[in-house]
Amino acid sequence: MGGQLKNSLRNQRGQFVIESVLLIIVLMGVFTASVKALQDNKFMAKIVEEPWGRIQGMLECGVWGTPTKVCKNMASSSARTISLDPRK
Repeated sequence: MGGQLKNSLRNQRGQFVIESVLLIIVLMGVFTASVKALQDNKFMAKIVEEPWGRIQGMLECGVWGTPTKVCKNMASSSARTISLDPRK
């Protein structure tokens, strides 16, 4: 009886090791696929660039928004900013 019990415990340990290795492989595959999907969608770039665009608009033009949208309405960005000659 003692020999059968030892063999049974060895088989359980072997099965645990194999299941653990398979689980690690599956988790690594899921992790790799998710990281690749995040890189393809440029997830981090969107998180950083969108708020920075509004902050950049506030820094450059004094208005919350992207600089391309809000700075074109500013007086300092027009062709005739300061001129003593009214014909210009």
